[in-house]
Amino acid sequence: MKYKLSLLLTLFSINLISEEQLYLVDLILIKYLPDFETNEKFLPPELDIPENITFLTEFPYPKLEINSLPFNLEYKFQDLFMSVKIEEDSDLSISEDDTPSDIGSIPTLEVNKSVFEIDSAREFSLSAEVSKIARSRDFRVISTKSWFQNIKDKDAAELIFIDSDFFKGTRIFGFFQLYKERFLHFNTKLYLSELDPLFTQDERLMVGKNVFNEEKELDIYEEKNQKVLYEVVHSKKFRSGELHYVDHPKFGMLIMLTKAQKKISSPDNGLTKN
Repeated sequence: MKYKLSLLLTLFSINLISEEQLYLVDLILIKYLPDFETNEKFLPPELDIPENITFLTEFPYPKLEINSLPFNLEYKFQDLFMSVKIEEDSDLSISEDDTPSDIGSIPTLEVNKSVFEIDSAREFSLSAEVSKIARSRDFRVISTKSWFQNIKDKDAAELIFIDSDFFKGTRIFGFFQLYKERFLHFNTKLYLSELDPLFTQDERLMVGKNVFNEEKELDIYEEKNQKVLYEVVHSKKFRSGELHYVDHPKFGMLIMLTKAQKKISSPDNGLTKN
């Protein structure tokens, strides 16, 4: 009897695990550029660091070995140079022609990649939105983030640390949580800080783990000359495929969640999609 009960519980737990849906999470962190006069006063926020933080990781690509050229190639001086046109914000502007033609295709997590792992080589799903924002005089794209994860119930949902790093003197960072009850929900608390040479922060350590269960320690104020100016707290329920905006008069975030699938390895026919 105990054996049968144990077997039933095991099968039930496997069924629960199989019901977890994989999603692709896409974020665009933006700053509002016009500085209009307003009667609204923004008090400097007090940084609140939660516990049980999950850190995103970068997918490790092999380093390229670059050998220096010898100086006896007998090239003419002008042959050593190229004419290169550099556009401002070119690293953030993505042509709409480069967006996927098959919008209905399902995002796939590759076999050698993991959840909560940022793949910088994969084409960003919201590239058309990034291109439009980059052409606007009202907004500046500070960073984009994209990763896969399974959505769990609220009690088991991971609290993710996101960080744009500094771009043109501005940084957006904070905490983000996705979970599922009857509907999909997200909670987020974001901060905007700017470089200020007259201001110095003390060390503020944050401890968490990545998806490989490796403990990480991070000084949130590694760049000491930054001043946290604004905070936004936002919660919302939404559906897969919808684009939502986290709003603040000074900055914000666009978010989209898309149902995804995982590519699994099969010994019979190589790679198959599940």
